[in-house]
Amino acid sequence: MFEALLRLFPALLRHFVAYGDLFADEAAASVRVLRRQLLGVAVVLTAGGVAALMGCAWVIAATWEGPHRLQAIGGLCIGFALVALGGAWFANSGVLPGQARPFERLHAEWRQDLMQLAALYPSLGGVEPPTAAAPPEHLYVD
Repeated sequence: MFEALLRLFPALLRHFVAYGDLFADEAAASVRVLRRQLLGVAVVLTAGGVAALMGCAWVIAATWEGPHRLQAIGGLCIGFALVALGGAWFANSGVLPGQARPFERLHAEWRQDLMQLAALYPSLGGVEPPTAAAPPEHLYVD
């Protein structure tokens, strides 16, 4: 067993270095998406809060006497509401449909390498190839 590990060491080292690179790439992609979503949420919360405050001011202004107060306050309220909608669109437009989830490629590579190792050295493996999609065991009711 020890001799088999010694023969596999250079290949395993190359794979772990490659996993490090893949991890760094996927982490950077995840950070970009998360940063975009957080910025969008901040815009939505800020503009939404201001829109709510302006809506309240609009109701208060409705009771005042004045020629154009309602239109000015209403325009500001609608403007901030549009900014909030734009922030929501911005936060959700960064993720494309069908895009890989974070670290999905890393998981797939790791699984494939484990299966290859199990095929080469069954004593090191213990990993069985995936079978047809079956429901998880915790969903079974006795």
